[in-house]
Amino acid sequence: MVAPAEVFRQFADSEEAQEYYREHNSKRDEVTEEKLQPLIDDFQSGDVDVVEFKSRIDGLNKRNQIWGFDGFIGQMHFNKLSNAAPNEGDFGDRLRKAIQPPGSVNEGREKIDSFAEYTQRLKDNDIDSDPFPKSTIFFLSYFWHIQRPTEYPIFYPTSEQYLGDEGLLNTDAPYGTRYASFVEVLDELRSEAETWFESPVEYRDVANAIYWYEEWDDDEIEEEEASGGTEETFAGADKPYLPPVVSDLDEVAAGTDEAVNQYAPADTDLPVIFERKCGILFEMLGFDTEVLGQGSGRNPDGIAEAVRNDYAVIYDAKKREEGYRIGRDDRTIREYIETHTRRLRDQGKRHIYFAIVSSSFRDTEESTLRDLRTNTDIDNIVLLKANVLQELLRMRLEEPYLNLDDVEWVFGNRPGEIQSEELENIVPEWRQSDSEFSVS
Repeated sequence: MVAPAEVFRQFADSEEAQEYYREHNSKRDEVTEEKLQPLIDDFQSGDVDVVEFKSRIDGLNKRNQIWGFDGFIGQMHFNKLSNAAPNEGDFGDRLRKAIQPPGSVNEGREKIDSFAEYTQRLKDNDIDSDPFPKSTIFFLSYFWHIQRPTEYPIFYPTSEQYLGDEGLLNTDAPYGTRYASFVEVLDELRSEAETWFESPVEYRDVANAIYWYEEWDDDEIEEEEASGGTEETFAGADKPYLPPVVSDLDEVAAGTDEAVNQYAPADTDLPVIFERKCGILFEMLGFDTEVLGQGSGRNPDGIAEAVRNDYAVIYDAKKREEGYRIGRDDRTIREYIETHTRRLRDQGKRHIYFAIVSSSFRDTEESTLRDLRTNTDIDNIVLLKANVLQELLRMRLEEPYLNLDDVEWVFGNRPGEIQSEELENIVPEWRQSDSEFSVS
């Protein structure tokens, strides 16, 4: 084995490693500030429930594979916990407390041991989900690190293995004690590493150096660079995969000045144009679409049927400059559902969903969504911003292997507003990376 001092020296001397991790760390900071921290804040405040939180964390980490959370001891562990928990509300409350950064490392030790015991109880009572208590160390430290990166390092298996082999960490210690010792060892290594680095050493610098020594693979780096690195799937304002007829769906939905001016000569109201474009987009996704809308009586704007997949989506398009508020239209939505679900069931549709498409959504009352699901024959009701629907089509056109079975996840996974980062969850598991968990 190579001693830590030599690992740090080699890491500091490698221009390739330094350049790669400068970009990596910059991306981590950007995603944390713009996406992860706001999502965690919304979960902690109760604005986002645990089902939505799990889904959006999954999507974010699949699109930004820069912490290793998308692997077995991160997101898969989250899924196992959620599946094993008998009460969704209780699980959410426990998780909120657990991912709140502790006031000290000693308190962190206690929180890890407590949540690991809870995980063991879930494991004992649910033989199918089988969550793994040891994953608690990485799982909680990931969330603590995102919120307080200078106080709590992520407990990476690669670092644990290296430090154990060097005799610096007791890898058989109780989980909480192991993490407390891990932090203590990393603090000592940070001081030692400052001999080789020209700037203050962070916890992630130590983890990066260890991973670079233990797991660095030039072929993987070249492949990542050739494929565009960790850039988000939907970046780019040119919308290269969107056909022109729906490329301005988001602008029409919001009634921007550009959209108003463009369609002024059409002698057709912008809400009608929005309805028509939504119908076209659903057809492009692969649905058999029946366009209803204005002029067809009290009807939704359309019904998109996945004929071979035994489900249908009743959709309503709401052009709004300031965002759509569902509370005022719940009776109308109920009427739409009652009018069409019986016919769709008679046609053999196993699942029927209701989707509202608009520029944005405001003041959504979750109780209204729950009431519609409970008291009507609808399987789920979702809110889709126009740009999220565009992103869904872009994925469908970019990746021909996606089919309407995959797309059903968007409409059937959970009620409420679907966020763009969640769309990554429709990618089949066989297309997702099956590489081992890593710091990179």
